[in-house]
Amino acid sequence: MLRHGHRVSTAARPLLSQRWRSLSSPADVTADASAKARVSATRRWIDEVVIGERLCPFAALVRAEAWRLRIVPSSARGPDDVVAEVSKEAEALMQGLQSQHGAGAHDFPETTLLVLDEQWPFVHQWRDLVRLSWRLQAEAILGRGYASDLQLVLFHPKAVHTAYAEGPPDAADYTIRAPHPTVHLLREIDVLRAVRSYESAEQIPSRNKARLRQQGVDACRARLTRILTGS
Repeated sequence: MLRHGHRVSTAARPLLSQRWRSLSSPADVTADASAKARVSATRRWIDEVVIGERLCPFAALVRAEAWRLRIVPSSARGPDDVVAEVSKEAEALMQGLQSQHGAGAHDFPETTLLVLDEQWPFVHQWRDLVRLSWRLQAEAILGRGYASDLQLVLFHPKAVHTAYAEGPPDAADYTIRAPHPTVHLLREIDVLRAVRSYESAEQIPSRNKARLRQQGVDACRARLTRILTGS
């Protein structure tokens, strides 16, 4: 669970390719390479920043068991596609809730990261992702009756805590920055359980901001760039 990003207010797998082809087109090869690169960068970010910099004290346990965390490279080419993907991932989390004490409990993840491709204009800027998240919340969560069970949290390479991105660069913004635009789906029951088990959990966001501010903007920027490029 990586719940330290921008939470969206409450106001089964995406199909990258199900058909075998004897010869892939250049577009298919490029899309596949992009998907793999996004997943790899996200894993590095989790290991080096979320866990390595102790931004989320609960993430290591989730990362340690493969079934708990699902990282999905989005194949969306428009907002409708993202809504469909988030809806599908939300349904999988709900199925996990329904079977969490049964034999198939480990067949479904506890939390999911949907990693989008920032080349598309609907997620290119931080505000674009935030704007899209209102629809995701309305249609994929509230509209399906999942409001009391699931949360959406956002990360983005250009994310900022301030509403209008005013003032000088702030290293604290890197607490909600990831290599790629990302929609994080969490189960409410897991969030509550984790918070109750951790003393002073409400201080985690301010503590994280202070730690990264101490490191400085240049160090945070260089680290995220290195994670993105894999260098």
